[in-house]
Order: sequence, then structure tokens, then C-alpha cells
Amino acid sequence: MAGTQEIGRRSLDPADEGHLKRKYEGIYANSDVWLRWKSQGVHTVIVNQLRDLLPGATVLDVGCGPGRLALMAATFARRVEGIDFAEEAIHMARLNAQSCRLTNAVFSVADFDDFETAEHYDLVLSTGVVEHVDDPLETLGKIRGVLTPGGTAVISCPNFMNFRGQSYMTLRTLFDLPMSLADVRQVSYLDMASWAEQSGLTMTRTVGAIYRWGWTSTAVEDMVERVPLALRDKHFREPADIDTYDAWLRSQVSVNERYLAFLEREGVLRRSEVAVDLEPQRLGDLDDRLWGKMQRYLREDIETEPFYSDVDPFCYQGGVCVYFLRKAS
Repeated sequence: MAGTQEIGRRSLDPADEGHLKRKYEGIYANSDVWLRWKSQGVHTVIVNQLRDLLPGATVLDVGCGPGRLALMAATFARRVEGIDFAEEAIHMARLNAQSCRLTNAVFSVADFDDFETAEHYDLVLSTGVVEHVDDPLETLGKIRGVLTPGGTAVISCPNFMNFRGQSYMTLRTLFDLPMSLADVRQVSYLDMASWAEQSGLTMTRTVGAIYRWGWTSTAVEDMVERVPLALRDKHFREPADIDTYDAWLRSQVSVNERYLAFLEREGVLRRSEVAVDLEPQRLGDLDDRLWGKMQRYLREDIETEPFYSDVDPFCYQGGVCVYFLRKAS
């Protein structure tokens, strides 16, 4: 199957080597950034979709960040290992695990490119990673290598087959605007299917998530903020009527909201249910401010982004796609 991975792909400048790691070290060093109330709901969608596979399973979470998905999985799984190249992320993941009293979740600092293990895992999870790597086929091949026969990889990444994504990709493709300074590529389901096939995995299903991010005022306000920054970073010299563009974006919100309401009435969009209550307990040396942020982070907000869909083709229209890839038995 032919992919489309060259569309919107950004070449890496050798001078940028280590840029992504530095960026995320900075993010995780600032708890105001990463411990803010996350309103995505993607982790809840993933855990609910894996309810039949998690009990008794061994799990690897690649790019685990502060550990919420790994800890949610650990409430059902036999053992979960989380890795991330950001030391601050692993520090906070261990703190979160200690607070939740989940001793079957372990976290270590590691770059997956250099990760070596003799262990094989029933499930490999990776959220928000593939769009950052220079060679996703190599990454998926390595994931396949650490899966047990018949094991499942769950890969999620931003998706652009929605209102926000179409506007984003039009500007990105037509003017080569740097819409994101961290993403190497914008991944489509065709890309993922092609990479899976080439790496010896089978894409069994796709689930869409965070539909408001793709269609409603959340999407619009992101673009209103993002486009002027991209024009600045590009040193774009042509006249750009930003005010008219912003007004057009905002004029589409009402009809987009009605579209989502229609999909919900038809049963195409469903509302997530709480997957697990992690119930953290305060550790003695935590200050009030950090403890409050940890509590909010560990209780994933599924009210702000309640929708998911596994109905083709609407599963490809969320702000994120979650891909389920299976290794042959």
C-alpha cells in the first residue's frame, strides 16, 4: 500500500539534532505546562478499547511522559514499563506511581532508538511519538521486535482529516509554513497502514478521538493563535489578511458543532466512560500547588473532549487517530 508520508514532511536540519529532547526537557521541567488539566481524553479511549487485553498483560509505554496512561494500564495489567528520554518526565511518572501506590508500574529514562531489552511485551503503547521521529518505519519495526507473537501495538498521533486539519495542511502544504516546530510530519491513516504493512504488522482498526479539537471553537482558536506564529517563523513577506481569515474560521464553528451533534445522534460519535479512577494519595513532602496539579493530571478530563468513534470513515475525522496494529501469532 502506498503511503503519503512525504506530504507535509519536514526535513531535519543536522543543526537541530537534540532539539526535540531539549524542548521536552523544558516542558517537563515546568509543571505549570505539563501538569495543567489535560482535556484530551485519549488515554481513556485507549484503556477502554484494551479492556479485554490488559488483564495479566505485560505492557511497554514508549514516550510515557508523566505516566498517566501507563498507570491507568497498570490497574489491570500484570506489569507496565514506561520509558521516556526526558528525565523530568520520568521523575514525575515515578512520583505519580508512588502516589497511586502502583508498584507494578516502573519507569526509566531511555530513548527508544537506543532501547535494548530481552523482554517481549503483550502490548506496546505509544502516544504522540510517531509524528516526531525521523524514521517511523524503523520505529514500528522496533516495536514489532519487542512484541510477543500475537501482541498489539497501539499508536496515537494527531490527525488532519477534519476542519482544523484541512486548514492546517492547506497552509502547511501551499506555503511551507512551519505550523509545528516539533513535528517532523503530519501522519495520515494511509501512512500508518503503509508503515504497518512494511514493518510486518497488521492494522486491525482505527479509533478517532478529541473531535472538538478537530471541529469546534477549540480548533479555531488554536489556528487563530498558530498561523501568525507560523508566518513569523517563516519570515513570510506576502500580504496576509489575518483578521479576515480569523473571522472566516469563527464563522464555521456553528455548522461544525451541528455536524458533531448529528453524528452523536446517529450513534457515530460516542461518549467515553471513565476507564479507571487512579485515586492518588498525597505524599508527605509535596507542596499544595504541585499536589493539586498532580490530582488534576491523574483524573483525565473526558468532559471537555468526550467523543470517540470507531465507525469508518468517521473514525478518521477526530483530532487524534488511535491505530491498533497486531503482530502475527
